[in-house]
Amino acid sequence: MKRALAVTTAMMALTGCAGGGSPAWDFLRGHIAARSTVLENWQPSDDAVARGAMQFAFGDFGGLNSDAMETVALPWKLTSAALVLHRSPDDVSPEALKRIMQGYGFLYPRTVANWPANAGDAPLPEAAIGIVLGTGMRSIPKIEVQIASTGCAACHAAPTYDAQGRPQTDKIWLGAPNPSLDLETYTQDIYSALVAGTADEERLIATTRRLFPTMTAREEKTLRDFVMPRLKARLADIARSGGRPLPFSNGHAGVTNGVAALKLQHGLLAGQSGVSERERGFTSVPHLADRTFRYRLLWDGAYSPPQYAREDLRLTTGDITADHVDALASITSYFTVPTMGMSDRAAVAAIPTVREAFAFVGTVRPQPFPGAIDTGKAERGASLFARSCSSCHGTYQETTNGIRLVSFPNVLKSVGTDPVRAEVLDDAAADSINRSPIRHYIRAESTGRYAPPPLTGIWQSAPYLHNGSVPSLAALLGLEERPTVFQTGGHAMDLEKVGVAYPAGYQPYSRPSLVDTRERGLGNGGHTRMFDDLTDDDRRDLLEYLKRL
Repeated sequence: MKRALAVTTAMMALTGCAGGGSPAWDFLRGHIAARSTVLENWQPSDDAVARGAMQFAFGDFGGLNSDAMETVALPWKLTSAALVLHRSPDDVSPEALKRIMQGYGFLYPRTVANWPANAGDAPLPEAAIGIVLGTGMRSIPKIEVQIASTGCAACHAAPTYDAQGRPQTDKIWLGAPNPSLDLETYTQDIYSALVAGTADEERLIATTRRLFPTMTAREEKTLRDFVMPRLKARLADIARSGGRPLPFSNGHAGVTNGVAALKLQHGLLAGQSGVSERERGFTSVPHLADRTFRYRLLWDGAYSPPQYAREDLRLTTGDITADHVDALASITSYFTVPTMGMSDRAAVAAIPTVREAFAFVGTVRPQPFPGAIDTGKAERGASLFARSCSSCHGTYQETTNGIRLVSFPNVLKSVGTDPVRAEVLDDAAADSINRSPIRHYIRAESTGRYAPPPLTGIWQSAPYLHNGSVPSLAALLGLEERPTVFQTGGHAMDLEKVGVAYPAGYQPYSRPSLVDTRERGLGNGGHTRMFDDLTDDDRRDLLEYLKRL
């Protein structure tokens, strides 16, 4: 069986094998499935952007089922109770669970600042934003279980920032990168919590009832009779194999390791030694604004639609057609394999829903920079950007709606940055993708280089470089030294240097991570030659301009 994030998901193997088939076969093998609770009674709007926002924020994309529970999906109530017992045994309450989840960087908004005007009020999530919940049921056998998985907004929703750079965690911005989500600590804590919790099964079940007093007798029986035996067996397997829930690290707050998760789903890490040290292709979560100008997706440009030529291809505003956006959405549906534990076939089945979500993604703009901008410096910085940056990062122009990207080169480059992420998506991984059912919608290749991204929303995207190894734009531009070690996660923003900040007296809203740039995959070198002929004043002008993007 494929097991990608097997402990983040509590391993409830209700079925014999993952995959899915005909309704009759699914019934015979005991398959259960659920739909996002938020969308169950939702009446879709006639407005495509409004529908897309709902799918982006609350859609399950077909990932709430017993197959996904073998990989990434969770039996939510039991896992939550285990976490509370592990992290807050003296306070078993929904408030304690919320504090614990906030510690991992999950957000509990009361407002979505960029919710579409025609979409009505944004629903408040039952759990954190990006934790998608649904209840799966069947009558033979009698099963009921609330399933949780991670949706788009777990990684792609961020706090807004006020004029002092302080985060407003109850007012979020969809499409901006979550700078604090710490999947590594979340994974490790769930494993430790489940090990401790299953050692006293009755206490764990009693805590589940206390935390979720409306839990039905049917769900409690499901947890006892179906979930617990399989959970204990899986935990024993992990203990025998060295006690690591995953063979690779997910990195630190604000980064992910999607290539390693994909390789595990495809069976490419089985039986290999040295996986933990080798598979360290960490990548910072990107801002989604203007991503439709790309045709090469991922940080290394490894994915592209089959109809595009392999050579560099400049796209302009007129090229962002409905067919182009649909092609990108088809590729993006494949991201559900490493992130939601879905099979390749299920990812293909999710394409129509992902295309619906892209109606919102294509409208995402960054939060306007909340601090002061020196317009004179920014004007000079615009000329410097055109000379030193636009050949990789695109051409921006002033429009009636503000500054906008109008042309993007879609190039691959080697600029001396840490090479590990570009190396780990190797030929074996690309070949495996190209043999899968997604091959009709995606062409994968090992590029060995990086695809410079659009810089729209760059001020919201600290820390910087593909692996999040530089804490500020000031350090990236050479206005100060790039630190060897720094903290990130739960931070405020320094609006002058544009980057991670922990000012005096500030209390982080999540647990900060330590970033050590001497570790494999986290090197902070490179991307300097383009600034060699710039004075410090030039660099300050360029920094001021970048605040406007």
